[in-house]
Amino acid sequence: MNVSDPVQRSGSITKTLICVDSVQNGEPSGFLYNPYMPNRTAFFGYFSFIRVMDGFFDRMQCPQAYQKYRVWKAGESGERRTKEEVTRFMAEETFRPGKGGKATFTIQVQFRQNATWQGTLAWMENKKVQQFRSVLEMVKLMDKALAESGSSDAVGWESSKIWNN
Repeated sequence: MNVSDPVQRSGSITKTLICVDSVQNGEPSGFLYNPYMPNRTAFFGYFSFIRVMDGFFDRMQCPQAYQKYRVWKAGESGERRTKEEVTRFMAEETFRPGKGGKATFTIQVQFRQNATWQGTLAWMENKKVQQFRSVLEMVKLMDKALAESGSSDAVGWESSKIWNN
């Protein structure tokens, strides 16, 4: 589909499956799956995960960033394109639980305001959903879930009726 105005893009574009296969020195590694990414994308630590996701959001123009990054070189202005082809590469079955060796999460970023993200994080194995107001809060939730990956009751996670599976 061709979309001429970035505001028309659906928030479901940001729904991403995070499969954590291992944790070393407190840093998770694994793969990201998004139906609008042509292939799964490896990440090695939180910084790598955040950088990949932020770049994806910028390319998709959804959710739009509240602030723009400044650049020093000409030609790297980061100007938004008004038209871009949006292609879906993966089916909805991508979001089945149990793909990560250590844990599996689904993240849906709804806004990028105040130089951070706001959205929802779902811990697939325990069927728990939690909203977050910043990347730091999301990382803390993931850390708690990874620390308690064998337990059914992690601190900070609340059972939710939002879960649809």
